[in-house]
Formats: sequence, C-alpha cells, structure tokens
Amino acid sequence: MAGGLLITWKKDFANKITTPLLSFAAGAFLTVAFLDVLPEAVELAEEAHPIFMFTLGGFLAFFILERLLMVLPPYHKHGGHSDHTEALPLLVVLGDLMHNFLDGVVIGLSYLASPALGFTTALAIAAHEIPQEIGDFTVLLHLGWTKKKVILVNVLSSLVTIPGALLGVFAGSVWDSYLPYLLAIAAGNFLYIAASDLIPEVQHHAGHKRFASVVAPMLLSAVVIAYLVNLTH
Repeated sequence: MAGGLLITWKKDFANKITTPLLSFAAGAFLTVAFLDVLPEAVELAEEAHPIFMFTLGGFLAFFILERLLMVLPPYHKHGGHSDHTEALPLLVVLGDLMHNFLDGVVIGLSYLASPALGFTTALAIAAHEIPQEIGDFTVLLHLGWTKKKVILVNVLSSLVTIPGALLGVFAGSVWDSYLPYLLAIAAGNFLYIAASDLIPEVQHHAGHKRFASVVAPMLLSAVVIAYLVNLTH
C-alpha cells in the first residue's frame, strides 16, 4: 500500500507526474519480468524452452482477453482515451490478482524449504511490490478510477496473497511442478501490459518534445528493480 498511497496523497501532484510514473511503471514491469519472474521460472523448471513458450502463450492470451473486453462489454471512447486503454484497468487488476496469488505460493513453497528462505522471499516480494503498486495506482487513477475504488481494489487483490501462501504450504508437492509455468504466464502478462499498453500511453502523452522526463524514469525503475532483485536474491 505504501507505493499506492504515495500517489493518492496529492492528486494535483500526481497528475503532474503521471507520464513519468507511467514510464517508471513500464520499466518496472519489464524489469520484474526479465530479471525476477522469468529467471525464477527457468531456475525451477527442468527445461528452459517450455518456459518461454508459456511466456509467449501468456502474452497472446492477454492480447486475446483484451480484444474480447473491447468487443463484448459496451466500451466507448470518452475523456480522450481509446477503447484500447478502456480495457487496461481490468488487465491491470487481473494481472495483479494472478501475481499476488503466485507471490503467496512462492512464499509458501519457500517456507517449506526453509523458514529463513521464506522470510527473505517475503521481503524480496515486498520490495518489488512498492514500485509495481505505484505503477498500478498511476494507471488506474489516470484512467478515471476514484481513489477510494483504487485503494479498495488494491487491498482486495493484495489479500489474494494469503490463500496463495496457504496453498503453497499445504499443497507444495502438487504446485511445485506447475509453478514455473504459472510464473511464465505471469511474466507474459507483465510484458504485454508494458509493451502494448503502458509504453504506447507514454508515447501518446509525451508527444515529440519530452525526452529526459520519459526516458529517465524508465531507466531509473530498471536500475532500482535490478538492484533490489540482486540484493534480495
């Protein structure tokens, strides 16, 4: 919640830094996918090749899901946003739910191996959740969600970590074989959100004039996430 509440504290200030934060969020999603989730999945899997197949499958699955969200519900253009961005909040929430649940499973499985490893894993997950939640809050507020709704959805999605952790502890032997592929699908979701939704939004709002305020946040998020991942690992 710390990262998200930082954004809801002052709306006017948040509006001024929306584009840099969207860029920061894109860098965070990309870096978490490439330097944290995918390496973890490859390390847990017997073979690396299926991991990348499932990552591609996750990317394509969320593309198909977004197209369905555009076609089936009554999405309409309003407030300067296209139909494409109207489906983005649901993708962010679904991705967050899946990610939090898998985080819980990872924590539970880590505790099975060693309580010390489980505690370290929990700290690592908490560390990379802060910039990710900043990104989630920014996207949802940017697309018109109220502060109250964003906070409520964030709290509810965070609670999904608890059943994930319990499942990881009590059904660890079953989930152990499937976890790498679920992590790969989650990585595909992160890559899709960054490449298909966040980066185009940044390019649209930044226009042709802004460079440092767009490039610097993405590079900063990549460096911060990479440092946290390396430190906590």
